[in-house]
Amino acid sequence: MVVVQIRHLWPFVRRYRHRLAIGALCALAATAVAAMIPQIVRFAVDDLNTRGVLLDRLMTYGGLLLLAATIEGMLRYGQRTQIIGTSHLIDFDMREALFARLLTLDQGFFNAMHTGDLMTRVTNDLSAVRMFLGPGISNLLGSTLLLLTAATLMFFTNPLLAAIVILLLPMVAVLFVVIGERMRVIFRKVQDQFGEISTRAQENFSGIRTIKAYAQEEAEIRVFRAANERYRALNLRYVLLSGMLWPIIGLMLGTIGAFVILVGGRMVASGDMTVGELVLFNAYLAQLAWPVIALGWTVDLYQQGAASLIRISEVLQRRPAITSPPDAPRDFVVQGEVEFRNVGLRFDHHLHTNGHESPSNSAAHTTSGAPEWVLRHISFHIPRGSSLAIVGATGTGKTTLVNLLARVRDPDEGQVLIDGHDVRTLPLDALRRGIGYVPQDTFLFSVPIRENVAFGRPDATDEQMMQALTVSRLINDIEQFPQGIDTLIGERGVTLSGGQKQRAAIARAILRDPAILVLDDALSSVDTHTAAEILAGLRTLMKGRTSIIIAQRIATVKDADQIIVLHDGMIVERGAHRELLERGGRYADMYRRELLQAELEEE
Repeated sequence: MVVVQIRHLWPFVRRYRHRLAIGALCALAATAVAAMIPQIVRFAVDDLNTRGVLLDRLMTYGGLLLLAATIEGMLRYGQRTQIIGTSHLIDFDMREALFARLLTLDQGFFNAMHTGDLMTRVTNDLSAVRMFLGPGISNLLGSTLLLLTAATLMFFTNPLLAAIVILLLPMVAVLFVVIGERMRVIFRKVQDQFGEISTRAQENFSGIRTIKAYAQEEAEIRVFRAANERYRALNLRYVLLSGMLWPIIGLMLGTIGAFVILVGGRMVASGDMTVGELVLFNAYLAQLAWPVIALGWTVDLYQQGAASLIRISEVLQRRPAITSPPDAPRDFVVQGEVEFRNVGLRFDHHLHTNGHESPSNSAAHTTSGAPEWVLRHISFHIPRGSSLAIVGATGTGKTTLVNLLARVRDPDEGQVLIDGHDVRTLPLDALRRGIGYVPQDTFLFSVPIRENVAFGRPDATDEQMMQALTVSRLINDIEQFPQGIDTLIGERGVTLSGGQKQRAAIARAILRDPAILVLDDALSSVDTHTAAEILAGLRTLMKGRTSIIIAQRIATVKDADQIIVLHDGMIVERGAHRELLERGGRYADMYRRELLQAELEEE
């Protein structure tokens, strides 16, 4: 499984294969030079032992050792800059690809994932993969070459001693395989738990007002402490396994060295081996120590990188459920005619987008557990330039219905058409560019108000900006802000009131100048007088354009050209305001309750 996941790295590695090849050549040349250093020491020992210690001979051998060390250092520098530098380039490309993939995935994916976990994949997991591709690959390449070269030269120097070393070294490899696999499994759990902690922290920071309002600071601290304790325990298990590698490696290397000294010393005493050859053998053995340790560290990095790569690949290999068809017309521009033909939609909690509009479990599922219809037999037509209002109790599927327009998800039966084209045949970017959507749960970025309003149209002029602010009535509050329209707002607009955030979202949609404007209960936090002013401005601005308004207040929708009433996932009434009142049905009941509530509030 890990090998399959690593295969996904090839598209990112392939573009830098020339840099990696240069790094590999540098590693090969550096290994060859490193293998020469013990040979120089051997000749020096035997020469000085035979001729005696002479200053000119010492200077010669010392100069050769210095030259070899300098050349090796330069080659190692080239190896590290090419391979480790490439790992940072791959990290950059993977982060960009991961971010781009996340932005193209459908809403259902984000409903099924936690934000903190996705942040961990983009940060910690990518860093783990980079560490394996950089220092890990560099050490693996250098260590493997040095191990093979030193082992071969040791065999030619003394086959008996080389056999002792070669027979004992596989024990280290077995240790890597046994402990390494366990390390990978635990590291995956560590990263998953870190994602849970990140999610918990992110939700607490975003919902700090709610936490303080309900005095739940201590309760949230306890929950976070429990999650943090699980993270600590998993980390300790990983550290214990990782820590076992180094003492055991040291013990094995010490054992091998003891055998070499014992056997080699007796061979020198019997004349079967020179002192220089024994020194040469021990020098190669010393050279083997670091590669074996480095391999242990590389296995550690590999297990971390492999576990993280699996988590990253889960995102990179995910295909969005909503995409533009390959034969979509490239020059399509939304004009504004909307039609729903016998549309039906089944409940899917992974794809549902708004909690305040989600149907209850009892209504959404049958007793057998099969998904039930949320919407069924929905048909209506909105001519270009007219307005439609959708009303109904909470949870009847109003938001779900309008989300079909921009293909947040697709219907399970029937068709949604814009300008006579099924939305599933249109390019997503052109489709969504022609729709201005203002949700009840407004999202604002932590940038100045100007940038939030101009988010969908950054090239807007100051005159167009002021018009949008005027129609949304946000202009009334601009003077209250320290830097006016350039005031930086807090994360998710936390420094603004609910009404101000909704009006900022309305201004953003207006500035985009869409062919279809959807207000999804977007005036719920605005007082009745301001809402009336905004709707009056919108009627003037949206002449010749299509408007869809979802609202709980009848006063907000009574001037719409057409009103439909949803109940139990079906259209139970339709018509103009006066027609619906005359019928005395569900709409009329809602209107009477609203009037009664207004009278009670006045009293």
